[in-house]
Amino acid sequence: MLKLYFGNSITIISMLLIIVNIGYGLWGYLSRTTIKKWGIVILVFILLHGVLWYFANMRDQYSNSILYATDGSAEMGLFSVGSIQSIVFWIASLIIWLLGIVAIFKPQYRQNIFFIIVIVSIVQISFIECSRMWLYHSAPNCFDYL
Repeated sequence: MLKLYFGNSITIISMLLIIVNIGYGLWGYLSRTTIKKWGIVILVFILLHGVLWYFANMRDQYSNSILYATDGSAEMGLFSVGSIQSIVFWIASLIIWLLGIVAIFKPQYRQNIFFIIVIVSIVQISFIECSRMWLYHSAPNCFDYL
């Protein structure tokens, strides 16, 4: 199980970024009465979230899945392009980005938007990471690249 999150440098970085993302969301919730610039808080969270998924996609070799789906020139990564994990990832990412855009034009709702973004991201992270754990226990040979 440690191999999933500490198998190489990319898995370690992605694990640390998961902790930072969840910690930042928790900090935003606990500091909600003192935060004055919710727009900056939202922007930083979206950027942190994007960096997390950059490393998680490298970790899970998602670019290989895209190549496999388009021309078959690489072996498939951990999740296929059409998998439920991919669909959940893209829908949650779209919701987060759209809410970030809405926050630009609706400053009075920025605090609420931040909380919605955090909840969507926690659901997204939980689903992908639980899927990885389930796959690790059901087909550990998929993780031979770690």
